[in-house]
Amino acid sequence: MTVDTWQIVAQGILGTLQLTAVGFALGALLGLPLLVLRISAAWPLRALARTYIEVTRGVPLIIWLFLIYNGPTQIDPALGSVFTSWRSAVLAIALVSAAYMAEIYRGALRAVKQGQFEASRALGMSRLDTATRVIGPQMVRVAIPSSASYAIGLLKDSSLASTIGVFEITYYASVASSNTASVTPFFVAGIYYVALTFPSAWAARSLEGYLMKRTA
Repeated sequence: MTVDTWQIVAQGILGTLQLTAVGFALGALLGLPLLVLRISAAWPLRALARTYIEVTRGVPLIIWLFLIYNGPTQIDPALGSVFTSWRSAVLAIALVSAAYMAEIYRGALRAVKQGQFEASRALGMSRLDTATRVIGPQMVRVAIPSSASYAIGLLKDSSLASTIGVFEITYYASVASSNTASVTPFFVAGIYYVALTFPSAWAARSLEGYLMKRTA
């Protein structure tokens, strides 16, 4: 295990972090309107949102990566300049994350006691104030553990983006392994992934503890 191996694989750390952060952030944002549709009073909207969530979660991420990266070029080869490996990976991760985050939000919303809604109406609060000042903070606190667990899993799943040429940890490990005819680079990659997940888990626990104290 040489110093060069560590340096080569380390080139993908920033790419892994960027891919995970951008994909998760977009998914977290897209999950909000998807939640609204999921709990809508209109059953066609609920059915549409539920279908999207079930289909998206039912198909492996690697399939979405190939469909988004290779699919558009089957229609028009010029679209390859639009759906680059990086953009395709971000889009795939964002769309899949939106489905998971919508369900996490829905679970967090169900955890808020119905009395909170009734009390807000009794005080004459608007729906916007109720959502942002009463329900929202409680939802965030409840959703953080599940969201953090999903984000940590997503950091590891981002390794699948190497299959469409995204320069991240696993991609560089594959390159190093091909050059050295050794599996050592993948061992190094595993160590880097572990080193990245520990701080993420600690940050999530700290944030959860802070929000619980503030809510109390």
